[in-house]
Formats: sequence, C-alpha cells, structure tokens
Amino acid sequence: MVQTRAVVVSENNSGMRTETIAFRRSKRQGMTISVTERYMRHDIPCALSLCTRCAPQNQELHRRGIPLLNPQRPRRILVPDTSVVSRFIELLESADDDSSSSSSGSLSNIVFCQTVLDALDKRNRSRTIRNVRRIAADPRRSSIVFANEVFAETVVPDGPSNESATERDMRAVQQTAKWYAQHIRDCGSAATSSPIRIAILTLKGTHANNVYKSGGITAEDREDEVTAGVEVWHLDDFVTQNCPPQVVDHYREIARATEDTDMDITGKTALEYAQSRLKAKSQTGYPAAYWSPQDVEDGLRAGTLVQGKIRMLRTGPAAGTSRQPQGIIDRTDGAPSILVSGRVALNRACPGDTVVVRLLTDSEAAANNAAVEADSGAAGDGDDESESDDEESVAVDQIDAGEEPIMESEAFAVEHASGVVVYVTERKWRPFVATLQIDGSGSGGSSRHLAVPVDVNVPKIRIHYIDTTAIADRYFVVAIDGWLADSQYPHGHFVRALGRIGDLDAEIDTILVERQIAVSQASLAFSEASLREMPVDSPLHPWRPSSDDIEGCRDLRDNGALIFSIDPQGSQDIDDAVSMRPIGGGKLELGVHIADVTRFVTPGSATDTEAQARGTTVYLADRRFNMIPEILSERICSLRGGQDRFAVSVIWTLDPENEYSAESVWFGRTLIRSACEMYYEQAQDLLDGKTGVEGIDPAMESEFRQSIQDLAKVMRVLRERRQRNGALELASTEVKFEFHKETRAVAEVRPKRSLEIHRVIEEAMVFANTAVAQRIHQHIPGAALLRRHRSPTRDRFERLIKAAGTRGFAIDCSSNAALADSLRRIAQAAHSDPDLLFLAKSMATLAMQEADYFATGDCGDPAEFAHYGLALGYYTHFTSPIRRYADIIVHRQLLAALAGAKSSMAEPASSALPVESRQWVGSVAARLNERNRQSKVAQRESTELFQSRFVAQQTRQKTQKKEGQDSQPLVADGVVAEVRTNGLIVYVPRFGLRGPVHLRDKATGKIQLPLSTLSGKPGDVDKIIDGCTEFVAESDRLSIRLPINVPVFHLGDHHRLTFAVFDHVKVMLRVLETRRRRAPVYLTLVSQAWGASGGAGALSGSRAYRSSLPSLEKKFRISAANPAVLARSGRKSKPSPNEDELDQPRAPEDALHDNDEAAASSKGGKSKNKNKNARYAGGAYDVLEKFSEMSLLETRHESQRLGSSPGTKHPTDPSHAAPEG
Repeated sequence: MVQTRAVVVSENNSGMRTETIAFRRSKRQGMTISVTERYMRHDIPCALSLCTRCAPQNQELHRRGIPLLNPQRPRRILVPDTSVVSRFIELLESADDDSSSSSSGSLSNIVFCQTVLDALDKRNRSRTIRNVRRIAADPRRSSIVFANEVFAETVVPDGPSNESATERDMRAVQQTAKWYAQHIRDCGSAATSSPIRIAILTLKGTHANNVYKSGGITAEDREDEVTAGVEVWHLDDFVTQNCPPQVVDHYREIARATEDTDMDITGKTALEYAQSRLKAKSQTGYPAAYWSPQDVEDGLRAGTLVQGKIRMLRTGPAAGTSRQPQGIIDRTDGAPSILVSGRVALNRACPGDTVVVRLLTDSEAAANNAAVEADSGAAGDGDDESESDDEESVAVDQIDAGEEPIMESEAFAVEHASGVVVYVTERKWRPFVATLQIDGSGSGGSSRHLAVPVDVNVPKIRIHYIDTTAIADRYFVVAIDGWLADSQYPHGHFVRALGRIGDLDAEIDTILVERQIAVSQASLAFSEASLREMPVDSPLHPWRPSSDDIEGCRDLRDNGALIFSIDPQGSQDIDDAVSMRPIGGGKLELGVHIADVTRFVTPGSATDTEAQARGTTVYLADRRFNMIPEILSERICSLRGGQDRFAVSVIWTLDPENEYSAESVWFGRTLIRSACEMYYEQAQDLLDGKTGVEGIDPAMESEFRQSIQDLAKVMRVLRERRQRNGALELASTEVKFEFHKETRAVAEVRPKRSLEIHRVIEEAMVFANTAVAQRIHQHIPGAALLRRHRSPTRDRFERLIKAAGTRGFAIDCSSNAALADSLRRIAQAAHSDPDLLFLAKSMATLAMQEADYFATGDCGDPAEFAHYGLALGYYTHFTSPIRRYADIIVHRQLLAALAGAKSSMAEPASSALPVESRQWVGSVAARLNERNRQSKVAQRESTELFQSRFVAQQTRQKTQKKEGQDSQPLVADGVVAEVRTNGLIVYVPRFGLRGPVHLRDKATGKIQLPLSTLSGKPGDVDKIIDGCTEFVAESDRLSIRLPINVPVFHLGDHHRLTFAVFDHVKVMLRVLETRRRRAPVYLTLVSQAWGASGGAGALSGSRAYRSSLPSLEKKFRISAANPAVLARSGRKSKPSPNEDELDQPRAPEDALHDNDEAAASSKGGKSKNKNKNARYAGGAYDVLEKFSEMSLLETRHESQRLGSSPGTKHPTDPSHAAPEG
C-alpha cells in the first residue's frame, strides 16, 4: 500500500521548499515513511545561447562544458513528451549522425523535461535516461535536460482527482513549452529577429491541431499571445515533413519494431507496469527478479555484496568443456576479482555492465560449477529458436583465439572467489551489429528471430522482423530494449541494415558501429556548419598567410635553419617538421615545429565541436577518417614542402659537451617553410651516407644528409639517457598492405620495417612533448592535460617470466630499469632468433597498463604523473594536433601559458573553452581515452579484415593454378606465442598475424593432434591422430602423450609431444567462410621445426623403432597370418619371427621397401576412410590395415631426424640397442 501527500514547508526569495511524504507498507519491513524534498527555484536559466536575459548564467554553463540550445536552421526547439522519449529514444539519439551537424539537424535542439525523466525512472527505464543524458552531453546535438519540476514558473499544480499521471505529465510538458515561447518573446529582438518556434512532439494526437490531451493547446490557442510560438506535432507528421529520407526510414523501422511492445510507457501507470513485470515467471533458472536497491545498499554496506564491472571470458575456465558463458568481475575498490560461472550465475549481465555480486561459499561454488557442466547447452525459455548452430560455434572458436590464457583461467578459478550477480547497477548496452540466425527448418512465417551479434561476448538478441529475406545475408544494427527474467535472451529491435556480409564497405561500417565511432562511413562527412568555417584555398585563390596573420609570429623562413619533415610515404597530413643547425660557441639549435591547428579551429566553433566529438583521426588499413576537414588536415595546416605554414615551435639550445643538455628552450608561434617532404626510406638512405637518393634535390642533398646525421647523433644520446633511466623498447605487430591500383585488392602484406630514422624522429617528438608538459604544468598545475603510464604489477609479467625461463632467461620486473636490462640481455643472446626477441618484447607490452590522459588536478601526488615506459616524470601529447584533439587542448594551454593569461586568444570569455578548468579537462580526458581506445581496436580489426581477405585471395589463386583440385594450402613459419587451455597462439611473422591453433575440442575435450605433426605433410592437417592422451597445458608449455601401443613407433621414454613458448612451428593459414561474422583467419598445425630447442626438440631427439608383429599379436590378440586382414592391408603373408628376433632392428632396405608399399597402399585405399571417423587416422586404429602407412611415417620421421643431425647413426644401425618393452 502506498499513500502520498505533498506539503509546502517554507518559502523564501529564491523559491519554496516542498516535501512529498510517502507511506509504504510491506510484509518485510512493515510501515515506512519516505520523505522527498524539492526546492522550487526562480533562478534556473533557459540554456538558450541567443538569450540576453539569462546570458551570465548561460555563459557559466558553457564555461563548465555544458552544451546550450542553439537553434539555427531551422529555428525550432523540440520538446518531446514521455511517449516519444520512451519509445523513440533510438531515433532521437542517432537520427542526425549522418549529418554530423551541431545545430542544423532536424532532430537537434531538444529540451528534455525533468517530468519525462521522472516518468522513465518510475518504470525503471534507466538505460533510456542514460541515453537522454548522453544526448544532452553531446555538444553536436545542442540539447538540454530542463528541471521544469523544480522551476517555479513551469511547475504545474495538482489536477483533479481523476487525472492520471500521464495526463498530469502532459500538462507539465505543455507548461514548459509555453514558458519557453513566452521567455523567447521577452528576450527582445536578439532572439526574435527570426522567430524561434517551440514544437511539442507526441504520439497522443493524429494531427497538429488536435487537442494535446486534457488542457492542451488547440488551434484556437494559437491566437493567444503566449502560445503563438508553440506547435504540436504528432511524431509521424513531424518526421515525414521535416526530416531527411534516411531519418524517415529509421523512424519507420523503429515504429515497426516497437509496434506491439510496451516501449511507450504511457500506456500503463507505474503500478500497472510494475505488476506486469512481477507476473513474469522464471523458466530459465534466472532469479525471478534482481535484489531491491535497498537490499543491495545494505549488502554493500555490510560487505556481503561487492560491486564491479564485468568482462567476459570466452568459455569456462575450468576444463574447457563447457559452452556456458563465464565472467570476471573487476571490483571498483581494487580488491581481487571475482569469477562468475555460467548463465544462471551471470543473471542477464552483459559485458561492461556494472554489477553487484554475492560471494559464494566453497560448497555453493562447487555446486554451481557442477550445475554449469551438467547444463552446458541446455535450452532456456522453451522457445523454438534453435540453440545449436555448428557454423556459429566454429566461427566463434576461431575468433576466440583458443579460450583464455592459462594465467587467467585455471589459476584464476583456483585463486579467486566465485559469485553470482544479484543486481545490475548500470547497463552498457549500445547499438550492436548482428546477423540473422535462421533455423534449419526455415522461418516458418514467424516474425520472431534471433539476431547474432558479431561481438562474441554479447548474447543473441530476440527481435521482431517480418521480411527476413531482406536481411538474411546482411549485417544490421540492433538495440537491446530489455531482458526479462523469463527469457533466455534479451529482447530488442531492428534499427537499420548496413550491407551484405563480406562486402568491404559493409565490413568497414560494421567496425565503425561496433567501436562506436560512427553509424556509417557516410556519417563521418563534415557538416555544412564546419565547412562554412574553412578558409578559402582553391587553384584560383590559393591560401596564403596575410600580413595581419604573420604579426606576432617568429619568422623562421630565412633564419638559416633547414626545416624538413620525415613521414611515411604518401602522407598528406604532415603534423611535424624538424630542424638542426650549429650556432655560435659550438652549440646546436634543435627545432621541432608542429602545425598550428588552433589558429584555424577556434574554441566553441562547429569544427572544434566535431573535432572534440571525434577525438582522433581513425586510421584503417586502406583509408582514414579525419578529425578535422581535409582542407585543414591535408592542405592549410599540413606542413607541405615549399609552402608557408603556421606552426607552434619548440627550439632548444643544446650543449654537446654536456650530453646535449638544453641550455635554453623557446616556445612560440612561428611561420615556417619546409624545404622538403621526406619519407622515412629516403631519410634512412641519407643517414646511411648514400648519395643520389631518389626524390631528393641533388643541390641540397649534402645539406640534408648533414642535418639528418647531426639530428641522429643528438637523438642517440638523448635516447640512451632515457634508457639509463629505465625507458623500455617494446614491440607491437604492425603490417603494411599494398593494394592493386585498379581493383584495390590486397597485393601484398608484410611487417613494417623498423629503421633507425623512425627512432630518431620518435625521440625528437618525445623531447618536445616532455618540454611542453613541464611548461603547461608550471602555468596550470591543477588542470594541465598530461599523459601517464602507470607501473604494472608483477603478476602481469608471470607469463613472460615463465616463457623466458624455458630459454634460460631471467626477467626482473621490479622496475622499468630492471625490466629494460632483462630485455637487453635477451636481445644480446637471441641475435640469431629475432622472432624470440620480438615475442619477448610483445609479452612485455601486453603486461603493461594502458597509457591515458588526465588532468593534473585529479592526481594528488606528482609521482603519479610519470610515464613508466618512457621513463619520464612529465609527458603529454603536443606533436600531432591534426589527428589528436588532446594535442589541440595542449596547444591552447601552452599558448595561454605563453600569454600569461587565462585565455589563449583575444576572444570573448563566453566562447573560449575552459582549458584551465580541472573539471572540464578531466571530463574531456576521460572521453578522449575512450575514443583513442576504440580507434586502436578499429585499426586492429581492419588489419585483421585485410589479412583475412589476403589469405583467402592467396588460397584462391593457388587453387586456380591447379584447376580441379581442392583449395590449396598456404603454409608459413610461425612461433608459439602463448599456451591456452585448448591449444596454442602462434605468431606468423611473414604476415604479422597471431592466431589460434586448436589441439583439443572445446565441447568434447577430445585431443585433435593433426597427423601432419608426424608426417610433416600439409595434406595431413585434417587427419587426427586417434588415441592421444594426457593433454597438459601449463603457462609456458603444452604436452600431449602420443599413442605408443600401436604399430607406428616406440619412443622409449620420450613418448610426449611438447610445444613450448618460443618454439618454431609450421602452420597452415585458412579462412573460415561464415555468414555470421567477418571470415576469420585460422591456423592449423602442420609440423614442428625439428631440432629446435625446448619443446620442439623433445620428439625429434628421441629414437623411433619399428614395432614387431608378434608383440602386437600378444598385445591385441590378433593373428598376423589372417589372410582377410592381410588382404585389406595390401600385404603378403610372411612367417612370424621367433622371440629372439623380436627386438632386432630391421635392415634399412626393409624400411625403404615398406615406404614403397605404403605409398601404393595409401593411393589405393583413399576412399575407404570416407565415413564419420574419416578425419581420425584409422579411427580406432585397425592395426594391420594401417601398418604400411604408419611405417611410412616412421621412416619419414627418422629421415627428418637424421637430416637435422648430420652424422647421427640410423636407429637400424646394429649399434643401437632396442628399448625394453
């Protein structure tokens, strides 16, 4: 029972305070009283940029980084009611992304009333509320949340007793619209020179002139002076008459998908909505409902519950046999993480959600693990969607890269507590790209389907869609609307189609949407508002700096410094240039000159708003999406050779007698003219002393050579100084793609070359970034935007420590200096094996924490500013403002520091971004960290996409050369990078890719060791050696016991095949064609590199002997003289040797004879293995039938061993004694 009453408590000049008292009775807690206080205020601003009455308050909002309403074209403010926001939030959130416009979009400048958010909160629609706040926080949308319920001029009195809550809310929305109309009229001519209309959007009327429910605005009201500026639109009418076609299509898709749902919450009261939820009965084993917020709060306070963010493991960490999902809860308090095993324990939590977990006792955890194993693959809610999807499972296995690492799975399960999710504090649902799962029986005319997200960590989503043929082979975007306790899957709706699976543009769009970069490639076009701000630069009117622009700049065009840039070949967005020259007194002058982007991108402009929203230029394998328009990034700001360009420069005077320490440093705006756009290969040739370098002006080649060599000499010293302090030289996989000019198909893939000139330019940029970081921190100690790299914990290095130990290397990770020394020792010892050094550095890189931006005021201790990897106390990003928004902020902070004022430009304070506000800088830093992270993942995924397309293309080309054959294999050398619970991760240097090698089936646990590991023949990769046992996966090695009780060979004591980290192997690269997701590259083990150190040598160093038939007769109770058996084996009957002959080695000519027979036998018996056990070598090992084939393997193995060890005696040599048994 709930009873409420509201009373006025007090009144003063600023407003009045009211209390809402609610009496609640429950069986558990009895009668409780809940008191909610509200303060009615008179001082809430309108947040309209054109308003003159609220200008001081609006400027304060802008200074704090809160966007303002800015209606331009059309001059209209939208006020959606609860029905529109609850059902069409997806439309309001993404409709005008295609224009990337800040204020010109048809669905921008939205006023979200507090009334609407309160109604959503009563229905537990927290995700919709977060979406509303995300729209209001996006400066491109120029939208706000207006506190109409606590504003004295918009609050509405109680209505009649029979008035519903929905009707009361509609009156509140109407009152807000009326107030805005009157307020705009009262602002004067500044805001009304071109009338601004207020449009209420609703689903409750069918025409604009209809009454807006009870007490609404009618056609007659339009004659009233107050409501003359208010319109009422049904959303359907508004969208179809005012929005572009793509928005109309989007609206119709959402309308169709939500037609029969309860997305519009105004159809039920809050009580009815709650009662409908309570009727849901759990049929899946999910708890019927999450714990109440009060119980959660009590549990967190008492310590019986813990809170954290969930990340998903691919599969169960215990034995690898369960397909149930698993999650790890990273706790917000920094305490050890918690393992959540199984669908029931996860209780509808999704990746990234913030959840509350109840810890399980040991007995409860054991019972839960047993239930997970027993229920792996059980159906959920009784629906008829097919749960099994073999193609999907295989694709996921390949994408997963072979379960979790040993260190994060088996050890995790032992060392960490287990728990069960009891509450979800915050959902991280976003638009997901998916494909359609179609049952083998067809759709059957049903409109209910499962969408399969391309993100393997996200559960399938139930959607309603009628015309499945239109999306059966396409990617499409879906949104999750909710997840009921009685459903195995969340429910959502179709948003829009992207393109055909496998089409390149559709794959790129999928990456952009999944990484939350954009809704499509088209949406990344710059808005008209931004393009109107661009300076003119055309063939008829080329851009040149004016005399007014030059004023205040230091002119470096004719000061004797040779300025040049060094970038990758074909670069258009040239951020940086360098100069080096001797000056008087034996000193050197080093200059780093960075494009002055802030001169053209002013704070608060449309271009600045879009650049901040993008955060960074996104570089994909074959294209890029710029952060600022091309006219700036590739032309006017780009430091092109022979062109006058503005820059912000850092110029040092260096003392060669004191390790090139800086005697002085100068910062400021400059005007430069680069003498040359060099690319790295040209600069490296000059550094090496070569002459006649192609593309370099012969008249200046000598001068360039001297400058580059002087620059390299200085940078070597600076780099060595950092390394003495603990700077690390880490490694990451970067590949370069070459494309056919006409077809744009991938012509070649190769790892990028590492040149010394790369390190030279990198060191110069690090030097500049460090100097700028120190300067801005001096000026703004509480708000400087710096970049830090925190020290990793020792447990993150366990994999590297154990892997290096297999090669006799000790890793000291007590500090960055100690780690750097350990890696240098590996480099010195492993000079003949560059892959080993690369992988060791890669493991060290993976152990690192991610570097991030931060505001210095958010860190109490300056020691926390340090950059672990670079061994620097202060560091920031200053050198790439064309492609990173963080650098634009740093430029503004530096210029503000140089000006000695709180604004970097002579502009009104109201339009300047608050670059000296800790709160603003900290919030922008957090957004930039996320944008950079997503951009890096997108770049990696695009690389994987083109690697996949290249492998598929190479396989097809080989097949075409040998017409009539199956797909030809692509075999390459690889190195074991990691050991996983069901196989290996192998790095393939030739193509710069890493991939899984599965050696145990995830579902059944059956060992799947390819026959090729013994035969060395690529054709045997799909034949599995049956009977392998004892699959032992450790953190640094994996071993498998071979079946020795078969007539193949006796290995004596060496009966295990072992793979250790850093072992060299051969793998076959193939592409798994699937209609579910991007076709992944997967690897199959072909063979080990025989004779390699560690695990690879374990088998090759052993003695292989021919088994004898009498021993087999005793073991298997068979007769070698059985004519039928021998007929199948293709052999003639031979007399059995006596016992004295059993252990005698056979003559070499006998082995060679067996090889000939085996070859003939294998050709003649090929069709006999085509059955369900065909992929296993002989199924259960029909001993005599496979005898000849195995003897071929034995002699092949021996020849490989002898070939790798010259002078070694053949095991058939009489001097070799046979092992016993």
